[in-house]
Amino acid sequence: MRVSRNAFTLVEVLVVIAIIGILIAMLLPAVQSAREAARRIQCSNNLRQLGLAMHNYHASLSSFPPGFMVRGHLTGTTPGGWAWGVFLMPFIEQSPLRDKLSPTRYTLEQVINDPALLPMLQTNLSVFRCPSSRIGPLRTHHGVPNPQVASANYTCCRGYFNFSGTTHLTKRNNGLFYGESGTRIHEVRDGTSHTFALGERTAFGTNLQNDGSWPSWCGPGGGGAMNTVSSSVSHPVNHPTSMHAFSSEHPGGALFAFTDGSVHFIAQTIGVNTAGLSPGNAGDPALFQQAAAQGRLGTYQLLGAIADGQPIGERF
Repeated sequence: MRVSRNAFTLVEVLVVIAIIGILIAMLLPAVQSAREAARRIQCSNNLRQLGLAMHNYHASLSSFPPGFMVRGHLTGTTPGGWAWGVFLMPFIEQSPLRDKLSPTRYTLEQVINDPALLPMLQTNLSVFRCPSSRIGPLRTHHGVPNPQVASANYTCCRGYFNFSGTTHLTKRNNGLFYGESGTRIHEVRDGTSHTFALGERTAFGTNLQNDGSWPSWCGPGGGGAMNTVSSSVSHPVNHPTSMHAFSSEHPGGALFAFTDGSVHFIAQTIGVNTAGLSPGNAGDPALFQQAAAQGRLGTYQLLGAIADGQPIGERF
């Protein structure tokens, strides 16, 4: 007499569980890759929107916005003024916020120190945030009373040099944006399709735990190299510790908006060569031009300058 079975044996159950586990292990990387691809597309769209806003600003005012303001606050309690993100607000559908901030009426220092105005600087604007980044929505502003302000994931390209303090006023950097800049499109002699305008910035390692090092859309604070709103090409993409460098959570590189408004992914393997040039306050833009003419600079460094005069021979 045959006895019918109404249940699986333990061995059969274990085999099924093992097969399901293998399938999940095979599918998980594909799911994660699809999610990252979606986040990268959103990030690219953000940069395209900012690139378009940058050109609309130029069309209206005949120049690109300043990278960041310097005058009038280096001797105050909160050095560092409004940055490019605030000036672009009318062109990214944020006119009401820009009007309330009134950057032509109030200084950043005034808003930072006014409890009634400060909450506006904590507004989380998705167009300034990369969904792949792990940095939080708020950062500690450098400047008394050190309040929390909104963070961001995009900085302007100031060129090669990391000037600080009053050097921003005595030396002109060689990127599209810098302190008190007002670059006109005809000054981008290397070609708008071969010049960085904006790029990604995140934080790694100990910098990820230090929210004071994170970028911001409102203004730099601190009278240093203005790293919270601008980056340079003196350090390679995704440098593990430098907060001068462009960086992202996208595997293998970072997204950049070029001066023509196009967006490209720049691999961290792009040619890098600084020719030993000092990027600090002692740095000399004339020596950068000389090194470029001698072919001693990497493609990455050339893309960061607006008028080095050298053709870009490799694809990026």
